[in-house]
Amino acid sequence: MKTLLLLTVVLSGVLAVTAKAVEAVEPVEGTQELQEENLVSVAENEAGVFAPEAEEPEMLSAGEMAPSVEGRFFVCPAGWERYKSSCYLYVSAGRSWTNAAANCNSLGATMASAHDLFEYNFLQQLTSRGGGSLAWMGGLYFQGWRWVDQSHFDYNFWSAQRSPSSYPCIYLDARAGWANHACGNGWPSICVKRTDC
Repeated sequence: MKTLLLLTVVLSGVLAVTAKAVEAVEPVEGTQELQEENLVSVAENEAGVFAPEAEEPEMLSAGEMAPSVEGRFFVCPAGWERYKSSCYLYVSAGRSWTNAAANCNSLGATMASAHDLFEYNFLQQLTSRGGGSLAWMGGLYFQGWRWVDQSHFDYNFWSAQRSPSSYPCIYLDARAGWANHACGNGWPSICVKRTDC
């Protein structure tokens, strides 16, 4: 990956220098189109793919490239675990659902939601590795089931479902699907910081 990135930077630099050198020379009448075709051919042959000719970027220093790289490659804070484009934290301290949500919020996060089997399996493994078997998730019944992170409740993996009027909070079971319970139990929880928003 580093080699590919280095080759891309070197190729960009060579193309930028070549373009500057071509601009510095006064074109002979009728040769401007030929020069443009040659630049496109060089870009096709060296890069292996055709990219439409666009304004040549100035050569960038490594410091100038860092922001775009940081947007794609990130490191989770200490103690947090990365899954896809988010960072997760298993909080082993037992709290009520409301206090767990407030704790996540104080960390700049929300309680976790799950949108497919793979994400839910990750949350189960995170809970098990943390030494727990149950953990609060960010599901709450309020005129229908909702995730507190405002994402769609588009995936269901209920192992048990009780009356939401008495049991409005969702918890994860590391050995099964999720279930709902009264919100006052002091259980561990899972926080998530989304980086893809």
